[in-house]
Amino acid sequence: MKPETEQLLGTLEVLSQYGGCQPLFWETATQGEFSLWSLLISQGFVRQTDVELAFERWQNIEHWGTPTNQALNDYEYAPPRSERDNDDWNEAIAIQRQEIYYHIQELLSTHLQHQQAYKLSVSQALQSKFEWHHPAFFVSIVVGEMENGHWLCLVPTVPDQVGFRPCKPNQATTLAILVDTLQVNGELIADCPLTNQLCSLLDQLRPIEIYGYYYGGYNYSYDHRIVGAVTPTQSSAIELALQAAEMLVVRKPSIEFLDASSSREITQFMNQCLRDRTLYSLSFWDISYTYEFGQTPVGDWIGVRSSGEFEYNP
Repeated sequence: MKPETEQLLGTLEVLSQYGGCQPLFWETATQGEFSLWSLLISQGFVRQTDVELAFERWQNIEHWGTPTNQALNDYEYAPPRSERDNDDWNEAIAIQRQEIYYHIQELLSTHLQHQQAYKLSVSQALQSKFEWHHPAFFVSIVVGEMENGHWLCLVPTVPDQVGFRPCKPNQATTLAILVDTLQVNGELIADCPLTNQLCSLLDQLRPIEIYGYYYGGYNYSYDHRIVGAVTPTQSSAIELALQAAEMLVVRKPSIEFLDASSSREITQFMNQCLRDRTLYSLSFWDISYTYEFGQTPVGDWIGVRSSGEFEYNP
């Protein structure tokens, strides 16, 4: 580690003792360019999976009506579909949506190169640090390179029962919104055959109401929907898609820091000594993580991590 970064990290470690945060560093020379995707991998949130399993997961959420399979948990946190009032889910809807998902999967396999799927989840080691038991929640994403060299990422919407951010995307296809301003050879990416067909299929998948923790007066629900992004790089496509899914919030704070209990000294230190200060807030349904990083004068990154959990009290 460069001496300048080491000195700044030492100061941050001292300040973090009183701020309830864990200090972190990113050494650009050995770890490469810093990005949210690289950070998620380094923090153990990412595991590779099969594309077929990702599509299966998206559809299972719709069948369950909950973010995880309650049958595998040791308690019931939401009523099954058969006990819900005004639940319009039925076999005909399931078959119709299954067909649309099949066409989306075929479209991607035909037009994408280097197609891969990943599971984003909180490791058991990190979960053990929380006071309450949390169901094994994870998010499946699909990413691949388009024929024009840009990258596409699809993600399901993600509930947030810690920060209670709304998770009800615009009825317009989020994918089209994110690609409208991107051009290749003077043409809008949104006008290419892949994105046009994909947007049409995504629009046919109307939002499905999914219950989170519903008993105990919480009455939490969110709209399950597949959203996505197209950008010039894989990492930026994933970052934008996670924002569209409302799993991720990215901010460039200048004064405030994490929450009211955090150290004002850390805020002052980061504002005075670091560049490009960026906050990433991640939701894993009933667990959340917040990272805040800034770049040192020699090009490394240092920051802090904090976490939160939803305390279920039925």
